[in-house]
Amino acid sequence: MSWFLAPTVALCEQQHGVIKDSMQVPAGLIHGALEPNQWTDHSLWKRVLENNRVIVSTPQVLLDALGHGYVHMGRDIGLIVFDEAHHAKRNDPMNCIMRDFYFSLPPRNSAANGQSAPTRNERPMVLGLTASPIFCGNATAASRYAPRLHTLLNKIDVLFRTLEVNLDCVVRSPRANRDELWLMFTVRSSDMSATTTRMTAILPKTYRQSKQF
Repeated sequence: MSWFLAPTVALCEQQHGVIKDSMQVPAGLIHGALEPNQWTDHSLWKRVLENNRVIVSTPQVLLDALGHGYVHMGRDIGLIVFDEAHHAKRNDPMNCIMRDFYFSLPPRNSAANGQSAPTRNERPMVLGLTASPIFCGNATAASRYAPRLHTLLNKIDVLFRTLEVNLDCVVRSPRANRDELWLMFTVRSSDMSATTTRMTAILPKTYRQSKQF
């Protein structure tokens, strides 16, 4: 199963609609308003896992489901997608999912022989997406760094390294139009909003060599 995480209920509903319209697989949506008894009804989670190929929820829902033992990361989930992945720091639920449940599992190995074991107990694949890799899209905060490009670049490097560690990943950003983006940054250094429109894809380490953008 694939589990898609978005930080707000509104984003979850939006992404769930896109997934349902784009993919011919059963897709479920879970949040408190839809399932108020989700933490007392074990059969609910059994139905969810049996009847869906994709689940969309907030990170806190998955974190709590893992903590209650309703969902087992190594057995039930083959792919986790983190939308707005720049949140995966400190004690954010995204980071807690990885820290408390992902890294305790053995590394994924099924890709090595092209086959999956009947019952897996290994780390799922991870994909993180963000259009605001720095400053969380806050142009006002970004503008403070505009006169100090060296400081800004150091901050970007530290943040990307943090995400790589927390999400067990390699940061990749699109190469298309990168020169144009940099020109916009240097010419309009007082308006950092241009730099926050790029998409940064965070891919599992197993795809380091095979995925190129």
